[in-house]
Amino acid sequence: MSWRIVHVGNVDQLSLQLDNLKVVQKDVDVKIPLRDIFALVIEDLACKLTSRLMVELSKNNILVLLCNQKYLPECVIHPVSGHFGQHRQMMKQLGWTDSQKKELWKLIIHQKVTNQANVMQRCSVDDYRIEKMNELLRSISPGDRTNIEGQAAKIYFNSFFEEGYTRSNLNFIENAALNYGYAIIHSAIARTVVAKGLIPGLGVHHRGDRNPHNLASDIIEPFRPIVDYFVIKHPPEAYLTKEYRIHLINLLHAKVVIDNKVQTVIRAIEICINSLFDYFETGKSTSLKLPDLEKMKLHEL
Repeated sequence: MSWRIVHVGNVDQLSLQLDNLKVVQKDVDVKIPLRDIFALVIEDLACKLTSRLMVELSKNNILVLLCNQKYLPECVIHPVSGHFGQHRQMMKQLGWTDSQKKELWKLIIHQKVTNQANVMQRCSVDDYRIEKMNELLRSISPGDRTNIEGQAAKIYFNSFFEEGYTRSNLNFIENAALNYGYAIIHSAIARTVVAKGLIPGLGVHHRGDRNPHNLASDIIEPFRPIVDYFVIKHPPEAYLTKEYRIHLINLLHAKVVIDNKVQTVIRAIEICINSLFDYFETGKSTSLKLPDLEKMKLHEL
């Protein structure tokens, strides 16, 4: 399984040499086997890329992220042809019932709030706040009709950031860090959704008309607290420095528990998406595999 995440900045050219990514910077070049690469993050707007390389990256289902001037992912490259059984997978997805989707969303939000409470415990937040989160856990209904997700988020973020903080306030550099980390994991999920032959724009709960990856926006929810924990424990001192961005990208190598085993986030994403098929075929909540952060271990700084 591919595992390397290649971060590119201040290079002259990216090209293909045999089955390797060739990175050229002045008189120095480095070659990385394509089979080892999970993701390629390109932040250099002046970097030259060959068409031949882009075709091979697509064939190898490598996640390619092109970032804008603020270093946030702006473009994700996906292959035109997907899973070998794509039509079959798409037809299964179109058959998912509303009741199954609502129950799935309940399970996703339950795990998200559980993971948020775990982050609060790790960060020694007051017990009464954690107890409020546990009370909310007991109130989640199919489809989360009463918006427990939003109620939990208010308690959760107010436990860590100063008064007046909101997720939409870009004056807080923490939000820039959170958005960058979320974008990396969201892109990794979107890449895997496409690789599994699913319709990325057809979500379980998210229905954004302009969101081509509604399903990834559903699946990311229990993964978000991984980013939260890193930003809380290592708050940014400035706006998205290169070193800090690399740490956020490396959260894909963080370890979590899923299906009773310790796995990297990259592997956990694949296990989670594979389990969707089992869940919808069996109708059993136990078939769904979601990440648990109780034994989470971040990639070494």
